[in-house]
Amino acid sequence: MANLDADTIVIGSGSGGLTSALALARAGQKVLVLEQHHAPGGWCQNFSRGGFTFSPGVHYVGRLGPGGETRAIYEGLGAANDLIFFEQNPRHYEHCHISGVKFDYHADLPTLTDRLLQRFPAQGKGIGKYMELLRNLVYEFPLLLEIDSIKDVLLMPYRTRHIGRYGLYSLKRILEGLISDPVVRGILSVQCGDQGLPPSRTMMMLHAGLARHYEHGGYYPRGGGGAIPRALVKALRCAGSDILTGVSVEKILTESTGGGRRALGVRVADGRELRARHVISNADPHRTFHGLVGVEHLSRKLKKRLDKTRYSLPSLVLFLAVDMDVAAAGLDSGNIWYSSEPDFDKVFLNAQDPGLYDRDSFEALFISAPTLKDPTSYNGRGHTLEVVTFVGYDAFRQFEGTEPGSRPREYEILKQKIVGMFFKTLEKVIPGLSRHVVFCELGTPLTHAHYTAATNGCSYGTEKSYSQIGPLGYRVGTEIKGLRLVGASTVAHGVSGAAVSGLHGAASILDCKWPELLNPQGQELQTYPSEDQSTWPDWLKAKIRPSASPPAKP
Repeated sequence: MANLDADTIVIGSGSGGLTSALALARAGQKVLVLEQHHAPGGWCQNFSRGGFTFSPGVHYVGRLGPGGETRAIYEGLGAANDLIFFEQNPRHYEHCHISGVKFDYHADLPTLTDRLLQRFPAQGKGIGKYMELLRNLVYEFPLLLEIDSIKDVLLMPYRTRHIGRYGLYSLKRILEGLISDPVVRGILSVQCGDQGLPPSRTMMMLHAGLARHYEHGGYYPRGGGGAIPRALVKALRCAGSDILTGVSVEKILTESTGGGRRALGVRVADGRELRARHVISNADPHRTFHGLVGVEHLSRKLKKRLDKTRYSLPSLVLFLAVDMDVAAAGLDSGNIWYSSEPDFDKVFLNAQDPGLYDRDSFEALFISAPTLKDPTSYNGRGHTLEVVTFVGYDAFRQFEGTEPGSRPREYEILKQKIVGMFFKTLEKVIPGLSRHVVFCELGTPLTHAHYTAATNGCSYGTEKSYSQIGPLGYRVGTEIKGLRLVGASTVAHGVSGAAVSGLHGAASILDCKWPELLNPQGQELQTYPSEDQSTWPDWLKAKIRPSASPPAKP
């Protein structure tokens, strides 16, 4: 191709898009990233209102300790020196409030097991068997990624025998076969929220992958989720490539090759056509193939697959700032998983009930306190909270096509009703909170669709169910030559999973293995405990502002 604008054009600047772009740029390619929003990052971006900063999609990240895979990615891509992560208290990085029972997750699996056995001795036998199985699956999980020869394939049934026997079982089936107490089952199921699936549809292998991701606890980026794309963009520009924000791609340009199609570049909203040898889409499959390529250019097989594709549930997110002593109210750097119902299959089903908004409260919430995870983000006026609950999309479908700031009155009425339901539920977890609110804003599935272009505002790309992950999921390579797909709908979801997908995308273009793209020379990621500032350097301690907690409003 003559007169190329770039070697590779990347559509979207989420974790997968930026990671692929940076890996290619460091390999010598000229890469151009196009982002529709004014800020890069996708779900990782920050926004600020009234002096408070929020991160809609980043609440914690795993595998950032020494030897961790996520750490290796940021160091290997040359972005680690511009990042700092705070470690959530490993003694209780997850707090469970299930049907009135409170229990804290320890980051160490053997310690978590002991804690479970001490708290629920009547379920000791089942807990012991379940945790032993989980530890075996966690150990075997990375072995699946090391298959590199015929010998590895032949040894796989022996090296990963627990995955072979139990990996395709649902979490619900395993727990119900071992544990009779529904509350204990609920406690062991809370992290299904990180998959966006109920226990009956969560494969045990997938659940073990998540347990492994957090087996040494969770971390939060200093400066919020937006710190990650800032560091990646800085490294991208240092490598000689660039990102353009506020540029919306309207079409992926393709041409017929006789036996299929080939990507040529993109057309942006102002009519310009940009050409490249390769195009990487960080958008989800429907947005990529239906919206950007065009149905008329797809094979019958792909169109049929798209028709069957299911997406993860969208969510509602309440962004709050409160002028209260949140630590005295029981909050810390750990997440809170609240549910009045221990059966998370019922929770997920009820969340999609058309009559959900006729109720006065939600059944389940996820609560994160960013100013306690990153104490340097506290502005001296109020602590921030991000409160999440999954919902169905149908109630918002009627407002599709409307724009922020000009949506119908009915939409605003629905939002007010939802905010009231949030506060009614939050009062059960943090009594008195409603009287200390100094900022409040609600994000809906339409909000998320607007800023991330996610189909139906989905939280984790495609649904991570049996028929849509692994060899049955969407691959990085597509039927269109020169077009790759990265992000949460491909290799894995979450900040780290999407980053790995980006490396897979870059490696497929460069015809190498993705670990070969990582060179950590001169890079060392710094991590510090959120709740123990004695190990912090003096310059970082100086960033903390004193807390002031005015009396509650009458």
